Amino acid sequence: MKRLTIITCVVLAVSLAICVASMWMLDRILDDAHTKVTEVFVSMEQGDVTRAREGLVALATLWDEKADLLEMLCSHDDLHEVKERIIEAEICVAYTDMEDFYGSVALIGEGIEHIREKEALSLANLY
Repeated sequence: MKRLTIITCVVLAVSLAICVASMWMLDRILDDAHTKVTEVFVSMEQGDVTRAREGLVALATLWDEKADLLEMLCSHDDLHEVKERIIEAEICVAYTDMEDFYGSVALIGEGIEHIREKEALSLANLY
């Protein structure tokens, strides 16, 4: 009986550690992505199209590099939607369509925040 209690506690502790590490990693990736989106927006507001384009490439690279980890932790559809918006923003910059660019960048930020809210450890997400 004592051995069963110890094994149960160890399994619980390992499971909790994995959950905490996953949440920490997800938050870090989403924070990095949100920072890059903000930098892209600020660059475009300042009229620096080249820096905005480079920021979008950096964001797309980050999203691609972390895709495998994000796929394990998040909904594929949500990740795909953010990736589509990144590509759309890159196309808008290439064709200097600023109205659609700002909409795409706003939707990238909204998609990132949606993933954060959906995957957050909260009582509402436990049900």
